[in-house]
Amino acid sequence: MDEREARSDALKAFTARVGICIGNEELYDRALTHASRVAEAREPKLDYESLEFLGDAVLGLAVAHHLFQVVPDRSPGEYTRLRAGLVNRACLARVARQLDIAPVILLGKGEERSGGRQRAALNADCLEAFIGAVYLDHGWDTALDFVVRIFKQEIVRARSADNAWDFKSRLQNYCQAERIPLPEFTVIRSEGPDHKKEFEIEVSLRGAPAGRGKGSTKKEAEQKAARKALESEGLTFP
Repeated sequence: MDEREARSDALKAFTARVGICIGNEELYDRALTHASRVAEAREPKLDYESLEFLGDAVLGLAVAHHLFQVVPDRSPGEYTRLRAGLVNRACLARVARQLDIAPVILLGKGEERSGGRQRAALNADCLEAFIGAVYLDHGWDTALDFVVRIFKQEIVRARSADNAWDFKSRLQNYCQAERIPLPEFTVIRSEGPDHKKEFEIEVSLRGAPAGRGKGSTKKEAEQKAARKALESEGLTFP
């Protein structure tokens, strides 16, 4: 078996394992080829960098699209924060590692010797390029399905973190989205010895009381008051 046939078999095996049927093999070969290999190739060859640019855009839109559907009625700031937690380099590297993308990346001899195959950034870049290849080969629906499928665990993690996000920050983002003054928190009551204190805090929106909360710390009381204020604005939480 010559080098070209071996490369074709490796691409087919990888794409089949990640649930993609190859239409245009050249796209996937390019998505998984580093510039260092291009410099050493005897024949004209393209690397992943342009496809990475496209894949980055497809990934961002796919994540935004999915979040808009499964986490409705959030502010632009909240959606931006959620998306940022899913499209960053660390998250991409984790997904690339789970897919075991490294063995199918073509590297030049120097890059191979220097440990490039294990570099998280390189694996993340190739994953974005691969997403770009899927989009060009199969279109938006397949690319969206692929992104949601391979990022499933990361999406669950991000949504869990989102549920734990503090209500005070949510309330501040809500006020910014609604173009109203930021909330004002006032200590209404503070009782008990230092080791067993209880605070009661009131939050005001638009100059009027919107909720109260009690807690053993000011922060806890503020969180509860902020949640009450959000609920008074019609927002609900699990």
